[in-house]
Amino acid sequence: MQTLAFSAELVSKRTIQVHVMHKCPIVSAGLSAILSMQPDFRVSTGPCSALLRVGACVVVADYESGIAVAREGWRHASGYSVQPVLALTYQVKASAIRHAMESGVRGYVIQGCDASEVVEGVRMLSRGDCYLSPMAGRLEAEWLRRTPLTQREAEVLQVLVRGSSDKVIARGLGIGVGTVKSHMKQLFQKLGVSTRTQAVIKAMDLGLHEPLENMGGWNM
Repeated sequence: MQTLAFSAELVSKRTIQVHVMHKCPIVSAGLSAILSMQPDFRVSTGPCSALLRVGACVVVADYESGIAVAREGWRHASGYSVQPVLALTYQVKASAIRHAMESGVRGYVIQGCDASEVVEGVRMLSRGDCYLSPMAGRLEAEWLRRTPLTQREAEVLQVLVRGSSDKVIARGLGIGVGTVKSHMKQLFQKLGVSTRTQAVIKAMDLGLHEPLENMGGWNM
């Protein structure tokens, strides 16, 4: 009997309170069911306003809600402890991952992953660690190891994203078409692509493009 009492005490001390607040009801129900299967997890659901009441150890949320909770926690850190947030999302762009992490999100899992990734992420966040699912980790690693673009290459890329031809790019930047082609070749190599379409997609995935208004004086 003493052994049983001791074991129950250990389980109690190891209990992880998880709060699910995904905006999709079906995903929220699935997450709750999966996480509730873990004997040391206590799972609750509900809006952001429920966080203070349940005293969650880890929050599992969609992308927008996760960022909102992370930011709210930082702004009100003096009033209560900040709950680590694990975002479960379809957002697979490196720029989106970086934005979430810079906003205070501690874990990032791509929706459609194996359930074990979510469980592992919750456990790691409960210990004070950060967690990136394998796919998110690969995207982040690709961002970190990419070769930086020169200023002119970045300018060419910004206009390329808008679908401009080499002649239009050359005229707008005040350079020759041959020079544009040379920059384009370097861009393809640095981005690891072989076509203009692939370059545009890659640039958007990595967040390398900028709004046209940031390029003063440009006219299409």
